[in-house]
Amino acid sequence: MSSTHPYAAGTPHFFHAVSSYKLARSTGASDKAKKMKLETQVGDGDGVVGVKGHGGLRALPCIFANEMLEKVAGFGLNTNMITYLTNKYHLSTVTSQTMLFVWNATSNFAPIPGAVVADMYLGRFMAVALGSVACLIGMVFLWLSATIPGARPPPCNHGDQQCPPPGARHLAWLLAGFAFMSLGAGGVRPCSMAFGADQFSRHPKERRSRILQAYFNAYYASIGVAFTVAVTAIVYLQDNVGWSVGFAVPMGLMLLSTVSFFLGSGLYIKEKGRRQMFAGIGAAVGAAVRTRRARLPARTGDAVYHHLKDSKLTVPTDQLRFLNKACMITEEDSDSESPSNSERRRRVCTVDQVEQLKSAIRVLPIWSSTVFLALAMNQSFAVKQADTMDRRVGGGRSSFEVPSGSLALFNMATMSLWSASYDRWVAPALRRHTGNPRGLTMKQRIGGGLLLATASTAVAAAVEGARRRHALRGGGGAISAFWLVPQFALVGLAEAFGVIGEIEFFYTELPKSMASFSMSLLYMAFGVGNLAGALIVKVVQVASRRGGSTSWLVDDLNAGHYDYYYWLLTGYGVVNFVYFAWCCWVYGEEGKNVEWEEDDDREQPML
Repeated sequence: MSSTHPYAAGTPHFFHAVSSYKLARSTGASDKAKKMKLETQVGDGDGVVGVKGHGGLRALPCIFANEMLEKVAGFGLNTNMITYLTNKYHLSTVTSQTMLFVWNATSNFAPIPGAVVADMYLGRFMAVALGSVACLIGMVFLWLSATIPGARPPPCNHGDQQCPPPGARHLAWLLAGFAFMSLGAGGVRPCSMAFGADQFSRHPKERRSRILQAYFNAYYASIGVAFTVAVTAIVYLQDNVGWSVGFAVPMGLMLLSTVSFFLGSGLYIKEKGRRQMFAGIGAAVGAAVRTRRARLPARTGDAVYHHLKDSKLTVPTDQLRFLNKACMITEEDSDSESPSNSERRRRVCTVDQVEQLKSAIRVLPIWSSTVFLALAMNQSFAVKQADTMDRRVGGGRSSFEVPSGSLALFNMATMSLWSASYDRWVAPALRRHTGNPRGLTMKQRIGGGLLLATASTAVAAAVEGARRRHALRGGGGAISAFWLVPQFALVGLAEAFGVIGEIEFFYTELPKSMASFSMSLLYMAFGVGNLAGALIVKVVQVASRRGGSTSWLVDDLNAGHYDYYYWLLTGYGVVNFVYFAWCCWVYGEEGKNVEWEEDDDREQPML
């Protein structure tokens, strides 16, 4: 790993982009800048945006500090949690993995209602603040489970074959910690990145796209730094000092994360919730159901549609054309003599609302294809594999045994270095060949991530097969755990391509006021992937035991066939990529969605 700090390597282009904007603004738009500096927009009863603070670069340190410290704490707990469950709670490997799948799925589904509440009511600042507090409470419970005598099952008696299983009172501490951390994830995950992007909402549209791409890469590079600290220092403390200290450090970091976020409160641009956003989509769904029997004209432009005053959108697009009925004005709606006309007008959907619904529907097929990334990125079984392999570095008295969970460092180090270098060096080189300002299109990045994720499961299958054959032959000691590095590195590249591309895709293809919801789609894909992973593990365990055979997934890795499990995931990845290619063909060219939101202050609908 390079000695250059990944985050520092990823940010110069980002700061250069923002600094150049500041220079242009100061020379060409000083009056407008003064006006923006004094600007304070007060929300109306419908939850229109309220802007406070200055935003921009000065707000980022507190936001990045909150995110990095929260990620160090979260990764430090999650990476090595399977070891805690198997060694201290005496759960089997499959039971522990299933529990982690369900916990991760809950944490990834929680951002969906969290995003809705943030976008409609609380606003992203309050959602992140409350979520940070909930995560802190959850970490306190986990720390207490490792500290209070009797909170865990008693230690194993080495003279017995069976370790005492955990009781309800033991699991209560553990599950309470998981529950509060999942609740906190519902506020932090969908809103933190979008809240940072909000700080550039005053930038001109032509520069904002470039700044946001640099911001997303810098943001993800900072997460990589956090992960690096988590899987080295914190995992080492857990394995060598004790779980009480190993949980106390993440708890303290989460406390600092929460405090740092509140300290920057006066610097932030805080957007209020927009109650009409999801109500508008709901109205579009309701109108589409009510008008399902209406007949559309042969050409879209031949009808009259309900639209916002002074809106560019006076006619809906031809995509998902059947939904255009929801905003089409019939002769009965136009009849001013009709006594029910005013009531009918209030129930008519606008063109904007129809296009918002269309945008949400159109991204769903591509979203469904990204579920595979969550399966490939989960490396909990690799930690158990590393336990059976040679993890020593050096020789003689100076040798050092790398903790099993710390091998995940190669995952995030690869992701961080690629994310940090992409915007500065890779994208300009690709731009000369592709002509695309981003280097690669967002769909190309997602597709590259899916291919790399599939390659990682194939490599994992090959390495596990070699490890098992060597162990069964008794070939004079275990093979090196560093044979696991290629699969971790491929997963890191898959994340750098697929996840960042997915974030940009959802953020740019959906309306700006749905930013939290667009971020939550990423986590919902992970949640579905975690549930699918738990289901696959259960099905494989049951199916492979038929006929009295040994299950592929047993605690004794040498007796099982974890390599077959990885080959099964590889086959799934190949089929999934074909499905993704079809989804891209159906979606069409990206960046062609119409612009729904021209300004924060909306005019009244008109006929």
